[in-house]
Amino acid sequence: MHFDLSTLDYFAAAVSGATTVIIPEEYTKLPASLSKLMSDERLTVFYSVPLALIQLLLHGALDTRDLRSLRWVLFGGEPFPTKHLRALMHELPQARFSNVYGPTEVNGCTYFEVPTLLAHSNEPVPIGRPYPNVEALIIDENGSVITDDAIGELLIRAPTMMLGYWGNPELTERSVYERSRFGVCDDRFHRTGDLVQTLSDGNLRFVGRKDRQVKVRGHRVELDEIESALASHDAVAEAAAYLVAAGDERQTLHASAILTASSATATHVDLEKFLRRLLPSYAIPERIEILDAFPRTSTGKTDRRELQRQADMSASSELSQSSAL
Repeated sequence: MHFDLSTLDYFAAAVSGATTVIIPEEYTKLPASLSKLMSDERLTVFYSVPLALIQLLLHGALDTRDLRSLRWVLFGGEPFPTKHLRALMHELPQARFSNVYGPTEVNGCTYFEVPTLLAHSNEPVPIGRPYPNVEALIIDENGSVITDDAIGELLIRAPTMMLGYWGNPELTERSVYERSRFGVCDDRFHRTGDLVQTLSDGNLRFVGRKDRQVKVRGHRVELDEIESALASHDAVAEAAAYLVAAGDERQTLHASAILTASSATATHVDLEKFLRRLLPSYAIPERIEILDAFPRTSTGKTDRRELQRQADMSASSELSQSSAL
């Protein structure tokens, strides 16, 4: 009960006369136990991060569970690889699926109803449109509002928007965008730090984090784009991309992947060849490491900072050994 959506999960159910089932932490480590609990409790709505849903798909013994009561699956917090989402929708054909988006600072602010039958594409599903009474703007690097399909930073104004960061006025000031519309008072928006693009149908596509747009070899690279491409490989269950210090004030691209249980024979060479078909040469990681597990944050997301720290330590150790030789 320590993050914004846990309050929604608990109190929204109480207000609507529903029962909230709080998943014991040990069940989150054992997908087959989680799916049994979902079946035993006859859950109707399940709200989770993509990681938990992917684990349910791959290791949850869904074909042995009676989950016919499940009518709505909501997910958010990080991108959901489309191949896994498509497979999960096939396993749960009676349920509707919704991608919900919103930083903690504004709570949930956009949603996208996933079509019943996803096309055979690995393009990520959009984050959708703003909720009623939520206003969204997209701005470029100069702070000008974007009105076409160019990529820019998403700004949100909503009734649930925070007043500021406790005891940190400097961070609060950096997170705010104000514009004068009526000459009397300013509109106040939260800078999400997320890069988005407006699609032809009006839905928003999440491109990546503004702070994960890096410059490598003189080119701008979206780390989230690398992750999305790597995760689209049939053998990959999860992927992460990050920068690693090279020892000469350079930073190099690295990536890590967790393989599906049935694809343990895939190698980093296989993954690199796959990426070369999807990405420009400057966006290909110099090293792709295959891991058994990723470090996690307290909410179950991939802890990319810890992955980067571990990779930095490994690179530093290799440099020291090379210098000694």
